Amino acid sequence: MSLLGHLNTLESAGLVRIAQLEPDLEYLFRHALVREAAYSSIIKVDQKKLHLAVGEAIELLYPDRVDEYAATLSYHFGEAGEVQKASKYCTLAGETSLKAYANPEAESHFRCALGLIQSDAERVHLLSQLGEALYRQSRYDETLQTWHQGIQLYQKIGDLEGVAHLYARSARAAWLSGDQPEGLRLTQEGLQAVERLADTPAKAMLLHEAARAYHFNGFPDEAEPLCRQALEMAERLNAIDIQADALATLGVLPNIPPDEAIHSSELAVELAESRGLLEIAARANHNLGVIVAEQRGDQKGARDRYLHAAELTRQRGAARQELFSLLSAAGTSLGLGDLKTGEMIINRIEEINSTLTDPNPALLEMEGIEFNLHLLKGELQKALEIIRRGRSNARQRGDLQMLQNFCIDVANFYLIQDQIERVEDWSEAEGAAEEAVEISSRGVGSRIYSLSLLSTISVRLGRLEEANQLYIEARQKTGSTPSFWQQQALLVMERDLAAAQKRWEKAFSSAEAVCQRLAKIEMRFPWAFSLVIWAEIHQARGEAIDLERARAIYREAIALFQEMEAEFYTNLLGERLKALIAKSYAVTQEHDAITHELVEAGRMQEGLLPEEMPELAGWEISAVLHPARATSGDFYDFIQLPGGQLGLLVADVADKGMGAALYMATFRTLIRTFAEEHPTEPELALARTNRRILAETHGGLFTTVFYGVLDPSSGKLTYCNAGHNPPYLFSAKEHEKPKPLIRTGMPLGITEEAGWEQGDFTFHPGDVLVAYTDGVTEAQNDRDEFYEEARLVELASSMVSKTAQELIEALEKDMREFSGTAPQLDDLTLMIVKKGIR
Repeated sequence: MSLLGHLNTLESAGLVRIAQLEPDLEYLFRHALVREAAYSSIIKVDQKKLHLAVGEAIELLYPDRVDEYAATLSYHFGEAGEVQKASKYCTLAGETSLKAYANPEAESHFRCALGLIQSDAERVHLLSQLGEALYRQSRYDETLQTWHQGIQLYQKIGDLEGVAHLYARSARAAWLSGDQPEGLRLTQEGLQAVERLADTPAKAMLLHEAARAYHFNGFPDEAEPLCRQALEMAERLNAIDIQADALATLGVLPNIPPDEAIHSSELAVELAESRGLLEIAARANHNLGVIVAEQRGDQKGARDRYLHAAELTRQRGAARQELFSLLSAAGTSLGLGDLKTGEMIINRIEEINSTLTDPNPALLEMEGIEFNLHLLKGELQKALEIIRRGRSNARQRGDLQMLQNFCIDVANFYLIQDQIERVEDWSEAEGAAEEAVEISSRGVGSRIYSLSLLSTISVRLGRLEEANQLYIEARQKTGSTPSFWQQQALLVMERDLAAAQKRWEKAFSSAEAVCQRLAKIEMRFPWAFSLVIWAEIHQARGEAIDLERARAIYREAIALFQEMEAEFYTNLLGERLKALIAKSYAVTQEHDAITHELVEAGRMQEGLLPEEMPELAGWEISAVLHPARATSGDFYDFIQLPGGQLGLLVADVADKGMGAALYMATFRTLIRTFAEEHPTEPELALARTNRRILAETHGGLFTTVFYGVLDPSSGKLTYCNAGHNPPYLFSAKEHEKPKPLIRTGMPLGITEEAGWEQGDFTFHPGDVLVAYTDGVTEAQNDRDEFYEEARLVELASSMVSKTAQELIEALEKDMREFSGTAPQLDDLTLMIVKKGIR
């Protein structure tokens, strides 16, 4: 009977089945037991012959695919007793798995090969590869043990190139395990062991690793020349991988000019990514993120780099190294006040950490993230406990970078705590700042920023001369092209010293500059606290105009904390704002008698308001403004635009008196001009107005603005909300909730680079839009209670069927009844827009 006939018989008996017809007919046993029974029925000699035949057949049939079948070939030749071929294909299977980043499979194959091979030359190669598979799995203790064996074998056979390579890789593994001193020890020992080695790629690699080790152990004078030596050698030898790695390191070394740092890092990314060097590409991207964050303040760009680095590392299956970049991305997200993204990244970090055989190396970095998370949530005691523990652990581990980070966190914690409740004992904060300065003198972390923290704490302690000396030292150590954060640190010192010395104009301008720069890079958490400090400086001077501006600044800080969902700080500042409103009214009443100037300012402002409401077929529009005093910070307008469109504007300026009147006149002219130039793009009208305002008026003024463009024919409203109280859209449909038109950008007058997103919606018949200023929701009664948004929304919801004028009158009446005999503390503005029902 033919083979096919036998197979048909077996198929009919239910012992085998056809697995595929094309490209070749293939049968499989129906059950593993059948296969085992058939196999065991063959005598050992014949089994070996069959395995040998299968192995040789695969070699013959698929000569170009042996790497694909390497594991199978290794198995069959092993069973056939062909040890040499089995070890060859087992090694090939490991190398193939390693290239595919199938690290556990690679480890298995290399261990199998080590059991077959006896020669030192072959074993040392396998130990090197096995260590690489373990390294990628973040099993650093096993990696170091394996490579130590490899180093001994390389030394035994006199292969100094191999010795240099494994010492370099071992030092990197020690660093990733969190043991920086061990990494330095290994590179020093390695360089001594290969001192007779000529210039080779492995020697360049070891020199570079030594540069990194010296840097992270606080020896900058040794790090830079070694790094440059390694780079020069790698370029000469055309060792692209080492060249890219050295460039990535050069970019983060201290004292490297900013332009060279950025260029080196960008070139490292380009070289590594173009050659598919995933590990080096990940590290280069991460380092570039660090550099653009420090030099340019580009936090979002830095986060993108960290996330890209994490993805490259994930492709390699190196969980610990993925964790390293994700931790930086999470910390940056929390600094940006992006709690949602931060928590999403933290969840991914926790998933990865749960898979690690030794999660300890990541615990320090994780504590830093947890500190920031608890701080953002206002869980201050928990945050303090975490940084105290982290600082102690970092010192014990000898991790200078993490110790520097925790020292800075401790100092910053007390500075934030002082904004909440005055700190009496600054000893821990001062000690942490002094330690940060000492570590930074060793080339780890920012020297200027550390000096800034110590200077600020000295100001809090009343030691102004000492604070000023620290400021002078920081200026002297700042190079000709200071980084973004170095400039920021100098501004903070200037702000705090000027405020303490009551040099008010300098304090105000520095505080404004600090906030503008943070607003530009959207670092919402430090931005919000810098706003609080700015407001407190105005309160410290205490003039009537200062209290007005402090109120506006507090509102912006509150809005930022609300965006971050930081309820603790939102409530805290809400209480401060309530107290400030009452104080502002008392001071204004005392100082602002109705002078001729104020009367003239009030008349000027009245002349800026529309004389009558616009008339649009099928629409009802009504507006009212009640100033609290002779002059007002509120403003509204209707702008006739091309194509029959109508601009709707409600604004609130943080000023009163003649200054406010002149400011509003300028603002009205500018917004009308640019609104007509950009009739369908409110975001461009605001952007151009903002730039001109900052160029033509004095600083320190915010203007919150709601500006929308209404197309009466379609009912579409396209709008931007520049830090203004959210107008509400009320639907004529029952059971449909009011929709707040939340802020789409910051107030005008903060930074030239500000931008606004555009929102839109379409009115349906009977829909009502209610826009207002904070004087409405912050109206107070005799019990110091606020009118608040909830009351406004509830009343407006119940009166959607009324006319625009009836609704505005009802709201005015309700506010009067709520306030009772309490004085009006702020300007009140309301605008109602309703689409008629045909």
